[in-house]
Amino acid sequence: SCLTEASAARTHLHHCPSRLPLKPSTMNQDQVTTQINQMVKFIKQEGEEKAKEIKVKAEEEFNIEKLRMVEAEKATIRAEYERKEKDIEIQKRITQSNHVRSARLSILAEREAQLGVLKGEAAKRLGRLVQSDKYSSLLESLIVEGLIRLEGTVVSVRGVSGQANLVKNVLGGAVNKYKAWAEKEKGAAFVKDIDVSFDADKPVKNSCGGVVIATAGDMIVIDNTLEARLELAMELRLPETRRVLFGGK
Repeated sequence: SCLTEASAARTHLHHCPSRLPLKPSTMNQDQVTTQINQMVKFIKQEGEEKAKEIKVKAEEEFNIEKLRMVEAEKATIRAEYERKEKDIEIQKRITQSNHVRSARLSILAEREAQLGVLKGEAAKRLGRLVQSDKYSSLLESLIVEGLIRLEGTVVSVRGVSGQANLVKNVLGGAVNKYKAWAEKEKGAAFVKDIDVSFDADKPVKNSCGGVVIATAGDMIVIDNTLEARLELAMELRLPETRRVLFGGK
């Protein structure tokens, strides 16, 4: 019975701790203050270290971003510089090409001018040739050559203005030579149909000498004036003339 009561009393005390006597604190006020200060110092130090860590990390990220931006800007500047350099090089080549082209055109123009002078001198000599004793023979040869090139039967011959008598004087001999050629190359039947006449109604103008020969109702015409022969000679002899005047191959 006594044991039972003692056990019940312990149980009652266990469930009602507020009724137990409190143990007095062993720390005085100075110790408490010191401990609080130490805790504050620790928290502050930890905060400062954390802040420092955040600052360092932020500076690293800032430097990385700054470096990235600087490199990007450098790449942009390099690309722009390369583009401008390329544009300058292209413009330089265009300018050089234009200068070369201009120089070549100037040379060609000068050469054409010299050829023109040469042609003018030759034309003057043609005028003197018309006044010489050799012109009648040349006129006859021009008629014969034109007749052979045409290979016609009904043909008209036109002389230069003021040279009708000269053409008439040599026309007979030229026709005889043409007939001799035609008999050999075309046969007697062809020769019988040959009819070469002098056309006094259509004199050749703007020429110093030679003839114009026509057949088939003036549908086929050969210009055998001295100017036409000079043009032909200049064209055929142009490469050789260039070599003589300007050198080269």
